[in-house]
Amino acid sequence: MGKIIVLDENTSNKIAAGEVIERPASVVKELVENSIDAGAGSISVEIRKGGISYIRVTDNGSGIAEDDAVIAFDRHATSKIRSSDDLYSISTLGFRGEALASIAAVSNVQLTTRTAHSDHGVYVEISAGNVKEVKQTGCPIGTTLVVKDLFFNTPARYKFLKKDSTEAGYVSDIVSRIALGNPQISFRLISGGSTAIHTPGNNDLLSTIFSIYGKDTAKEVLEINYSDSKIKISGYAGKPEIARSNRSHQSIYLNRRYIKSKVITSAIDEAYKTLLMKNKYAFIVLNIEINPMLVDVNVHPAKMEVRFSNEQDIFRSVYHAVNNALMHNPLVKTVGLGGTDDKPFQFTEKEKEIPRTEYKPQSLDLERHFLMEHQETIELPGDEKSTVFECAIKDYPDTGRNVKPQENAAEAFGSKVRETGGMQTEEVQAGTGRQWTAADPGGGVPLSKARIVGQAFSTYIMLELGDELIVVDQHAAHERIVFEGLKKRYMNNEPLSQMLAAPLVLELTHQEIKFLEDEKDFFYKLGFIYENFGNNSIVLRSVPYDGRNSSIKEAFLEVLDFVMTSSKSDCNAIVDDALYTIACKAAVKANRKLGDIEIRSLLEELERIENPYTCPHGRPTVLKITKHELEKKFKRII
Repeated sequence: MGKIIVLDENTSNKIAAGEVIERPASVVKELVENSIDAGAGSISVEIRKGGISYIRVTDNGSGIAEDDAVIAFDRHATSKIRSSDDLYSISTLGFRGEALASIAAVSNVQLTTRTAHSDHGVYVEISAGNVKEVKQTGCPIGTTLVVKDLFFNTPARYKFLKKDSTEAGYVSDIVSRIALGNPQISFRLISGGSTAIHTPGNNDLLSTIFSIYGKDTAKEVLEINYSDSKIKISGYAGKPEIARSNRSHQSIYLNRRYIKSKVITSAIDEAYKTLLMKNKYAFIVLNIEINPMLVDVNVHPAKMEVRFSNEQDIFRSVYHAVNNALMHNPLVKTVGLGGTDDKPFQFTEKEKEIPRTEYKPQSLDLERHFLMEHQETIELPGDEKSTVFECAIKDYPDTGRNVKPQENAAEAFGSKVRETGGMQTEEVQAGTGRQWTAADPGGGVPLSKARIVGQAFSTYIMLELGDELIVVDQHAAHERIVFEGLKKRYMNNEPLSQMLAAPLVLELTHQEIKFLEDEKDFFYKLGFIYENFGNNSIVLRSVPYDGRNSSIKEAFLEVLDFVMTSSKSDCNAIVDDALYTIACKAAVKANRKLGDIEIRSLLEELERIENPYTCPHGRPTVLKITKHELEKKFKRII
């Protein structure tokens, strides 16, 4: 007897569902794209429990005819193409006819729809691919699809879903992407009963960017407008100051379809090559219009990957489109002129408490108004079912959750502020770190006993000790000092946070807000104290360092980007890397002139730490050149 059989329709539909439907966000994507293809001008998405238990997509599109309502759930049933020849000139977002069949195979689906030519609608209920009920009903023109209990009959797929908030974040991300590609449509996302996204649908991309990313991003973008004989490119490119540490703020569209393409991202990177620091990625929304016959969108069932017939032409056009926008607009960063105090986060004893008469809102709305109104005049220097914090607690059993804001800035690093010659420096309290001696077998030197020669290039501290010239990289050395201080305090469950003189309001995406709410304990333990401020924003009240050497906003966003995209399974590594980032931002920068008192304080701190030889990234902090070696170079000795 032969071994090969033909699978039944139910089994084949479940297999197809695995290719198209990975999670609730996949369902939302397919249904929303169907609504767009139906000519909808308004699309509403509602999810509960991250979309696992409930998804509802409502549109005001053309609707589905009564005779087609049941057939639409058959596999490969589609109104988008008629023959194989149509595959070479696809102009719709959906075309395979797999989406509804795949969704219905692994959930309970309710369809309500009506066309403009019918005086009544039709209701269809399907469970696990089987039609349960079909009847006429009253409803407005358009279509509503409700999907309940996703993967209820495929437990193997269900167990790979992540926690509700994470799945909600994926849904938010895909709705945001689709909205940016279709500014002519008004999108609304309701998650857990609250409106997370609402775009105006006024065909203005900048308004859509404002709705999703907020005012701070919308005012720092440059318009892209480029065309040649084969391609048209439009959109917005972000100025360097709103670049992020990953590509999460890059959205690329090909003939209105959201895609991912290495060719296009490489061209974008090349256009920004001399403008961004290493490991920074530009904000960009790019709409590419091209002859459908020059691109294959049928590469993968999810239709996210595409193949171009001439990649070099695409690369060249994208590069010139983005480069032209950047080169023909001023990129000079505008900053406000604050008061005379250039160290607003270095507190004295009298400044520990903010007088309540200065800032005492009576409600959250008043507080939001106060901060949004005044923050631009305040100049700030320069398995996933468990949360990151819970994972870190497991790996660091000595740590706890009783984290409170630390108001004294200097105490955040286990040091005390000492006034010397009109300058404030930090005098680190004696610890149990390495004690350097001249006979140190590890090659260490007693830096605090060395004579300060000066600074080279306002970056390298030059010291003389006996017959040796010692060179210290001030940023690398201070970065190691700060990192070890933070790590020690983190391990000992000591608070890292210190309160900001002026709370900082940050506008974020809905996905980022959900992640921050879910990982609040972890970020609190890192020293970032914040609250949800409504309208996809947070108010940041405390941070783990004083902000003298770097932008508070930049540091927070960099840590957020890293933790959100980290693929590391070792929670110790996630904590360490987050602390690396904080230490790098907190450390004194290269090209900064230091006085002798500041240099001496830095050297004393460096002597006390456990590993003074390299920064957290592995770069050397101290080098030495012997007098003998110098004399050989100058030919004093042969």
